[in-house]
Amino acid sequence: MSTRTPAIKDLTLASSQRKRLDVVYRKAEYRILLGEQPEVFRIGEYNPAAEHRLRKRIIIQREWAVLTPCNPRSQEATQETNTFYYHEMRDALEAHNSQWLPATNHDPLGSWPDEPGFIVADADPVWVRELGLRFRQNAYVAAKVGEALRLIWLV
Repeated sequence: MSTRTPAIKDLTLASSQRKRLDVVYRKAEYRILLGEQPEVFRIGEYNPAAEHRLRKRIIIQREWAVLTPCNPRSQEATQETNTFYYHEMRDALEAHNSQWLPATNHDPLGSWPDEPGFIVADADPVWVRELGLRFRQNAYVAAKVGEALRLIWLV
């Protein structure tokens, strides 16, 4: 007979899911189409040439983030639902007067569908966090100019 409370059990499940998702998110490619070929960014890797090309396309003075509204809580949603959320996030970015470009979170192993999203430049980190939470995301990725992409957990 277990003496753990349901709240502790839920935390344990959340912790194991977070560990599993951490691996998945770190293997993903965060793609930004700047020309004919996408610039590919990965968590923990700094690509100065790609960052230079990115900064020629969008003004970034301090930092940038990649967010997707798709597949809330890492639960695969229908294409219709993801398209609806995509347009909702785009509208939120436009209403906030943010600098942004389309981006795609891509699983190089092909076991998860591409997730369209956005790169957002120099937005208030609190606002970016709130936007991720609004669209029920577990995490997003961000980088300061001159640094590697890092994973930012929301839950």
